Amino acid sequence: MASKTECLSNLRVQNTMPEHAVDVSETVREAFGVASGEACDDCMTPAHARAQIGRFPAGQFSATVAGGKVVGMAATMRTSRPPSQKALDWMSAIGDLEISAHEPAGRWLYGVEMAVRPRYQGRGIGTKLYHARFQLARSLNLCGWYAVGMLMGYARYADEMDVTSYGEKVMARELRDPTVTMQMNRGFRVDYVVTDYLDEPAAGDAGVLIVWENPDYNAGAAVK
Repeated sequence: MASKTECLSNLRVQNTMPEHAVDVSETVREAFGVASGEACDDCMTPAHARAQIGRFPAGQFSATVAGGKVVGMAATMRTSRPPSQKALDWMSAIGDLEISAHEPAGRWLYGVEMAVRPRYQGRGIGTKLYHARFQLARSLNLCGWYAVGMLMGYARYADEMDVTSYGEKVMARELRDPTVTMQMNRGFRVDYVVTDYLDEPAAGDAGVLIVWENPDYNAGAAVK
């Protein structure tokens, strides 16, 4: 287990650079329990990470500790598709793992991926990565940002209810989900359950549309 002191004293959140690409890929694999060399169609490779940087450098973040090791990452893109429209499945929303659906003038930030290496979880890294994206939306004068938070606690209730019922109970705070409840506590609005979003058996392939509206958004000012 990583030292709490190590994380807090050496942690730095910065825009992801090309030299971080290998570490970013490994971080995603570790976070989702995919062994090195194991086939994974949805896992970001170093080439994907570099392509994301090329398309939207300001929207890619890495959390590093001493020595520059990446222990957490967050990938985002811009979109003109507002959260009021019906949610797309993950791959349709992002285009591909190189975020080809990124729209440079889009007024919304879309959460593509976020991961923290397991031995560094619970150290405030996720919070700092969330704050970096909140600040990005403010600095670009975007309407806000949204994503689909995966219902990672569903497996515990799969024998009792379907995933939509579980998600609705989480949204009503009748049940606690390790991902979506945390996002609710960070100020996201939860709109509805999105089924068949991403192949993730633990979540029943489903998530909840989460939305954060930028309180500083100025409709009369230019989007940067």
